[in-house]
Amino acid sequence: MARLPINWLSKRERSQLEGRWYSVDELTALHAALERGQRRRIRAFLIAACLVFVISVVLVAMTGSLTGLTPAFVFAAAAVLALDVLCLAAVWVLGIALYAWQFNRAIDRGYPELAGRLHL
Repeated sequence: MARLPINWLSKRERSQLEGRWYSVDELTALHAALERGQRRRIRAFLIAACLVFVISVVLVAMTGSLTGLTPAFVFAAAAVLALDVLCLAAVWVLGIALYAWQFNRAIDRGYPELAGRLHL
């Protein structure tokens, strides 16, 4: 069965960040590594989003060429577009935004003097 991997900080990582276990240099190096990973995820998401929309447009266009512009077709095309947007938004939140939010929150709690500087 397919699973959507949810990308989040573990409790151990969060407690280490909030507990100030890292020096500023170590934290800067960790931030750089995590930022590279975050950029890779964003790039992969954008590629996947483009593919989803291209495939959906092709399938809707093929269906429309057979049925014509009927109210049922317009409704189905709008539903497909809405479903694509909803699924991609959920993937964005669970795969990219949640991790960045948790990391930023842990940094702000553990290193208030660096608030806003080392955000993902």
